[in-house]
Amino acid sequence: MQTNSAKALWIQVIRSAFFAFVGTGRLSPSPGAAGRADAGTKGAGKLMKDFIFKMPTRVIFGVGAAARLHEVCRSFGAKKVFVVSDKIIGATEEFKKLLAALEKNGMPFEVYTDTLPEPPAPTVDAAAAALKASGCDMVAAVGGGSPIDTAKAIAMLATNPGGIGEYLFGGSRTVENPPLPVVAIPTTAGSGSEVTGASVIEDVEKHVKLSVTHDSLIPRVAIVDPLMHRSMPGPVTAATGMDALTHAIEAYTSLNANPMSDALARQTIRLVGENIRAAFSNPADLEARGNMALASLLGAASFVNGGLGAVHGISQSMGGVAHVSHGVGNALLLPHVMERNCVGNLKKFADIAGLLGEKTEGLPLREAAELSVKAVRSLNRDLQIPPSLREVGVAREMFPAILKGTMAYRMLAINPCVLTERDVSAILEAAY
Repeated sequence: MQTNSAKALWIQVIRSAFFAFVGTGRLSPSPGAAGRADAGTKGAGKLMKDFIFKMPTRVIFGVGAAARLHEVCRSFGAKKVFVVSDKIIGATEEFKKLLAALEKNGMPFEVYTDTLPEPPAPTVDAAAAALKASGCDMVAAVGGGSPIDTAKAIAMLATNPGGIGEYLFGGSRTVENPPLPVVAIPTTAGSGSEVTGASVIEDVEKHVKLSVTHDSLIPRVAIVDPLMHRSMPGPVTAATGMDALTHAIEAYTSLNANPMSDALARQTIRLVGENIRAAFSNPADLEARGNMALASLLGAASFVNGGLGAVHGISQSMGGVAHVSHGVGNALLLPHVMERNCVGNLKKFADIAGLLGEKTEGLPLREAAELSVKAVRSLNRDLQIPPSLREVGVAREMFPAILKGTMAYRMLAINPCVLTERDVSAILEAAY
């Protein structure tokens, strides 16, 4: 895999965004622009959609790129780096080589691998205490979404008072001081946490997953190296890859979508459809690994700018109540939510079907749109995703708590269809 292929994909994304913006003539104004056509747009026959696009992370992509971590640390003037991972990644050859490269190039470091999946708040506070005691002035996250989210949270706590629980959604504190700089090296292809400003943490007292979200939490640099993905087991490849697909589908069909997020989402959907089966079936397929790593990155950039929807609302609530892994929860719920959302944007769901390889030419729009659900169900079968909520430990008695958390999800408002409690209950029953 050459970095030139990544550059070519970025060029394609930019071209897609340009033609989406100028070619359709059907872009509607954003909510903030409603009813305020000025003299320059009156009589023009259309309104361009207002949007702000954010992508502050510097991305270094390529095979072997992780060995450049010492260069990145020095570019920030770091004297000692706090390397955050987990026990599984910490035992891999790739991780050991990364540490050897730091040592060889004279970059002092301290390793911390006591992170947990779906990070609980007390674990994050313990990691923050270790960081403060280490004397490190930069944080490097090596792992999937959970170690990266932990790293972002503790980098913020290193410069801000209090514990992580006080900063979670609805908490008593807000981020005031810039965090320590974070460089993220993802080892899974799904969360896209390497380019987002959210850190998802479990509030163990309330049994709910919440986030601290702030632009300053966005990693300063992401090093995306397909070699770091080779040790990823098949089930993790499947779950994280479907997480990336969910990001893209929800961002693409969001009421907050814009031409740039659309271009990124479309490319993500295409890359996942073409590569996830190969990455799942043959972990050593470096081309498939690289394309999935890129899909994860692009998908995250799409949802940072376009938003998410009901799948994430239900899945995040379900994760706090039933401790279902985020990727598996998203994958399992995705076709059921798509089935309900299809009518909200038949054109875009028909596009999704085509991007996932379904033959839609000549079909009525609704039939083409419904093929997107078929395509996702086919992916889930091939990737051996559990087919029902009961198989991942969700009980019907948990539905009221899951429903309550879902209806409080802030991005439910930009789901392509307005969903009531009755709608969400029906989705849970269908998935059960």
